[in-house]
Amino acid sequence: MPATEQKIIKAKAEETIDVTLANGLRFVGERIERSQGVALALRVPAGSKDDPANKFGLAGLVKETLFKGTRKRDARALSDAFDFYGIRHSEYTGTESTMLQLRFLPGHLDKAMNLMRDVLAQPSFPEKECETAKIQALQELQHLEDSPLEKVFVILKELYFGSKWGHPDLGTEVTVPAITRGDMQAFWKSRYIPAGSVVAAAGKFDPQELIKHLETLFGNTGPAWPAQLPPPPPKGDVRHHSFKDTEQTQIALAFPAVPRNDPLSFAARIAVGVLSGGMSGRLFTEVREKRALVYSVGAQASSLRGSGVIYAYAGTTAARAAETVAVLKTELKRLGDDVTQEEIQRARVGVKAHMLMDQESTGARSRELLDDVYFEDRVVPMAEVVAKLDAVTVDDVKNYWTNHPVEPHTLVTLGRKPLD
Repeated sequence: MPATEQKIIKAKAEETIDVTLANGLRFVGERIERSQGVALALRVPAGSKDDPANKFGLAGLVKETLFKGTRKRDARALSDAFDFYGIRHSEYTGTESTMLQLRFLPGHLDKAMNLMRDVLAQPSFPEKECETAKIQALQELQHLEDSPLEKVFVILKELYFGSKWGHPDLGTEVTVPAITRGDMQAFWKSRYIPAGSVVAAAGKFDPQELIKHLETLFGNTGPAWPAQLPPPPPKGDVRHHSFKDTEQTQIALAFPAVPRNDPLSFAARIAVGVLSGGMSGRLFTEVREKRALVYSVGAQASSLRGSGVIYAYAGTTAARAAETVAVLKTELKRLGDDVTQEEIQRARVGVKAHMLMDQESTGARSRELLDDVYFEDRVVPMAEVVAKLDAVTVDDVKNYWTNHPVEPHTLVTLGRKPLD
């Protein structure tokens, strides 16, 4: 019996699969027999960091035009085919990769995979659809002017990571018009390959049947692209103000953290939960409720491969912006000094509840499996994650926060007046 088949059968009994196919595609899956559906998530090595310097936005445009027509079907026929079988799809371009997601009924696996093969292996990139995608990207860039929260984080990301890793996924008003249909075709041909890509599935499916489809899912081949590490964060404090004629002032701050695969990431997750774990979180309580400085405040952790970052955000008025920043920084800094066991336990319960309830969703589970492999190169048992969260102590959080301080940080404000 072939080794791959042996591994599948063993995994089938354990309800997990982890196989690298001959074409280099990594497939991980979790069979959930009670499920009434299948969720599939695909991550390809084609992110905004791979955009050429004069073609920012290219990865996002390729993602947008993949579903706009193939050699067999135009955009309308392709959309009708997905709808006819109740197959839902969504796409997202991030910094390091592009994710494509499918949800379908178990009996429609063949139909779903045949349509996905059509999209990935035979996209036609119609000239009209390519131009439409560019127009829509420019419209979304203009929409940022009406969404100050989104815009302040776009500015913050570029300042923190630099233009190559931090430019807007949509591109810029200068670079998008310069992108051609030929650019999109070339990017697709070089980046949409099985080697280095990962597929994760969750739900009720036959592993061997799905693998047969995955072996021919891509039309392009080539060696896996070498992994790249994100640039180091700024060495000192960076402060930037962007003018906007509005009564509100948006405040966004970023500072380094450990990536997801670091053993200390569990202490970091609990720490962020203490800061921003619902209405009992410190930032909501201290900045919003006690002082009434803001209408919105929070913090969250984000990870790339080899780099982590914690973001903090507050929305306030121009008159209260300076005080809001001062209080925000104070709350961020003091966490390592006076965090309590009660706060740790409350944050731990919140993190675990969110994580475990997500397991009920095949879509969320497929994305979690994808992230496991992407960041840790293995499927991480949920029991292991729970055990490590349970093991986090007050001293762990204090030590983490002391050794990963808020200073230096990158701070961006958006509003009428810069801070004094």
